[in-house]
Amino acid sequence: MSTSDPIRLFIGSSSNGEDAPIENIYEYTLRKNTKRELEITWMRQTHDEKSFWHIDTDSTAHWPTPFSGYRWMIPEYCEFRGRALYTDCDMINFRDIGDLWDTDLEGKMCAARKGTRFGGHEFCVMVIDCEKMGQAMIPASRQKNIPEYHRRMINTYSGNDAAVKELDPRWNCLDGEDRTIDDMWQLHWTKMASQPWAPWWFRGTPEEHARPDLVQLFENMLIECVDYRRSY
Repeated sequence: MSTSDPIRLFIGSSSNGEDAPIENIYEYTLRKNTKRELEITWMRQTHDEKSFWHIDTDSTAHWPTPFSGYRWMIPEYCEFRGRALYTDCDMINFRDIGDLWDTDLEGKMCAARKGTRFGGHEFCVMVIDCEKMGQAMIPASRQKNIPEYHRRMINTYSGNDAAVKELDPRWNCLDGEDRTIDDMWQLHWTKMASQPWAPWWFRGTPEEHARPDLVQLFENMLIECVDYRRSY
């Protein structure tokens, strides 16, 4: 792997612009903080049957977000070659994503931080060895016909230290936790009820975010992001 290789980043997001504010901030901060070539693929549900990401709505019934199950299809999309990064869209980046890309997987199929929500690992930020992880997955065409496949993979690999390399948790800082902003590498707005852009697909009861400083950061970054786009 060379530092001249493009960084292949797959981002799961909603289909109809519901997450556009944080998408814009996330891409802006990613590109701002790295000088390396960044290839971004936005994974969205689509009615286009020619698209790799096409899937029947019934098959996503057990997905907690509109994109949850797509992460297990990435190796096949990459033709089981090289490596890839996966993240959710609801993030703000503070550190060169190339440092994440260069993670030594130590022969394991992927890397993710440790956490308690899913029994061992948090798969919302992943470094993926496409060949090794592909060997552990069934074809995407079959995944799309098994609504519970995403949950099966979480149950199989969360906490599986033989298959998953542990990432520094600062790459996936869940709603800030107890860290200062300058001690986060990537902030993840993981509690959907308190996401400040309030995507309409979330059907729960909205809540105030526990960290007003992060909400202010979001609002500031949204202005900075708009100004940045206007400069082109």
